[in-house]
Amino acid sequence: MVNITIYIEGVQSENTAVLTVDNTVIFRENFHKLFSQKLSSAEFNLIIKPFGSITKTRKTLEHIEEQGTNAVLLIDLDAPNEKRDERLERYNPFDTTKIFFMIQEMEAWILSQVDKIEEFGKNEGLIRKRNNEEINNNPLIKNKHLEEINKPSGKLDTILRQYFDVVKIRKGKERKSGKRYLKAKDGPKLIGLLELQILMQYFDEAKRLIDYIRK
Repeated sequence: MVNITIYIEGVQSENTAVLTVDNTVIFRENFHKLFSQKLSSAEFNLIIKPFGSITKTRKTLEHIEEQGTNAVLLIDLDAPNEKRDERLERYNPFDTTKIFFMIQEMEAWILSQVDKIEEFGKNEGLIRKRNNEEINNNPLIKNKHLEEINKPSGKLDTILRQYFDVVKIRKGKERKSGKRYLKAKDGPKLIGLLELQILMQYFDEAKRLIDYIRK
């Protein structure tokens, strides 16, 4: 059996209320669930480790090199695909073949499977609005190449607010408000619902990551 660690940018938020031990566990479990669709537990001992902010990428690469760990990194590119090589140059002289990108952000993966956004809404007990409208017809994503959508996290936040309400009870009264997207809390739950085969069809880096680990 092959031991492989995937260090993933994540569990980082300015809102300290969402940074809990539970969120870290959920992050690990859901990314493990995603990648286990192609990396069988009979062949791979898959370890998921969130490392927080992207600013820690160089330090994480240094740690991998010092420890001789069989590991890769998965981080947001935060830019169009054309900037990939330029971003990799930042991490020389470390082995940049171990770096894989979610282009432009992790949320592009989520937007590629809007049926999973619907499933997430049901799982979370959200109230569906605009019932006569399909999310995939939303102009923010319709007919768009997902890797070319700038700030997909912002687009996902907008879509959730447009189509789903959160119900809260305050002073005995029911109040509804648009669902806001919380990257540290909601992102991993959505990731765990995705189908990896579809991601590999839409995103070259997702396929390249799986192929690299399997080789």
